[in-house]
Amino acid sequence: MPSFTVQAEFDRLTAVRAHRPGAELWTGALDPTTNLFDAPVPPEQAKQEHERLTDALASAGVDVHLLADDLAAAEALEDLVAEYVDVPDDLDVADAVASFDAQETLELVLSQARLTRENGRTSIEFREPVSNTIFQSDTVLVGDKGPVLCEMGEPIRQDELPIVRRAWEELGAEFVHEMTHPLEGGEFLPADEFALLGVSAEIDGEEEVIRTTYEAGKEFLEADAVGFDEVGLVRAPLAADRRHREEHGIGSRVLHLLGWCNIAAEGLAVADTTLAEHATVDVFKQTATGYEYDRSTSTLAYLQEQGYDVVEMGPNERWAANFLTVDDGVIVPMYVAGEDGEYSPERNSTIERLKERGVEVLPDGKGIPEGVLTRGAGGINCMTVPLERR
Repeated sequence: MPSFTVQAEFDRLTAVRAHRPGAELWTGALDPTTNLFDAPVPPEQAKQEHERLTDALASAGVDVHLLADDLAAAEALEDLVAEYVDVPDDLDVADAVASFDAQETLELVLSQARLTRENGRTSIEFREPVSNTIFQSDTVLVGDKGPVLCEMGEPIRQDELPIVRRAWEELGAEFVHEMTHPLEGGEFLPADEFALLGVSAEIDGEEEVIRTTYEAGKEFLEADAVGFDEVGLVRAPLAADRRHREEHGIGSRVLHLLGWCNIAAEGLAVADTTLAEHATVDVFKQTATGYEYDRSTSTLAYLQEQGYDVVEMGPNERWAANFLTVDDGVIVPMYVAGEDGEYSPERNSTIERLKERGVEVLPDGKGIPEGVLTRGAGGINCMTVPLERR
C-alpha cells in the first residue's frame, strides 16, 4: 500500500494515479471553452494518447493506478452509478452495468447520463459531464504529511470531488486537510526542505484569481497540512505572462505554477525565467507556533538562493515545464513534434538543455509527443497525481 506522502518532487515516484479519459470528453470536444479546454479534445484520440502516457510510466517502473480500477477495487462504482446516472423508475440497468468493465462504468458515471424512453425509443443525455477528471493533480495535492483534498474554484469541476474522495479513502488514505478556499494541486511543488505553492496574481494592488486564491494559500499554511521548513506562496506573474503570450503567440503558462516552473532533479529546476523574475514569492518559515511570514523576493532569486540551477524554458514551448519527474534526474516530458511528426531537437530546446545537464529523458531520450491531450489545457504532470514518492 502506498504511503500517500511526498517529500520532494525529485524523489522516486513509486505509485501514481491517472484517469483514462472517455465518453465524458464529448462536451469538451464539441464545446471546449465552456469546459475549460483550449481546443476540441476528441475522446478516442485522447484515450489512445493517454494509454501511451501510462505505458511510459509503467515502463519506468511506476505503479500506475487508474481511477476506474481503484474505484472498482473499492466496490464503489455501483453506488456511483446510482448517484450519477438517472434512469426511468421501471428500468433496471443493474445487469447491463454488471457486464461493463470498470472503465466503461466510470465513463457512464462521469457522463452523468440520463436515460429516457418515448415512442418505443430510448435516448441518452449527457448532463453536465465531469469532463476535467483527466487532470488528477488538480483535485488532490500530496505533501510530506499526506494528501490534501482541494477546493475547485470553477463550478464545472465541483462534481469531481466526491468521486476522487471515494477513490482515495477506499485505498486507505486519510486527508490531512480539506480546503475551503479555492486551491488546485497543480500549484504545489515540494522540494525536501521547502515547498512552493502558486496563488493568485496581484496587479496594481488588486488580486486577480486564476484558479487558486491567496487566502487559500494562507489557509493551507494555517491548517498545518505540511511540515516543510519553508513554504513560499508564489504570486502568478500574470502581467508578464500576458506580454509573453502577445510576443510568442502561445497560450498562458500561469494557469498553475507547474505550467512555468518544475524540478527535474535535486538542485535543478526548469522555469520561464522572465516569469520567475516577475513572480513574487512570500516566504513563510516554520516556527513552534506554525508558519510565520519571513520575507518576499522573486521566485527566480529564491530558487537560486536554495542552490538551484534554473534551466530556461524555450519561449515557444508551452508545456516544457509540465513534465513528470519519476526519479532524481529522470523525467517523462511531452515534446513538440516537427512537421514530419518526429522529435525535433530545434523545437524542444528545454529537453535538449536538460539532457546536456545529465537528465535522463523517458522514453527514448525524447518523451511523449504532444497531441490532443494538451488541448485540455494541461500537460503530463497535470494528468497524474503521486500516491507515493520515496
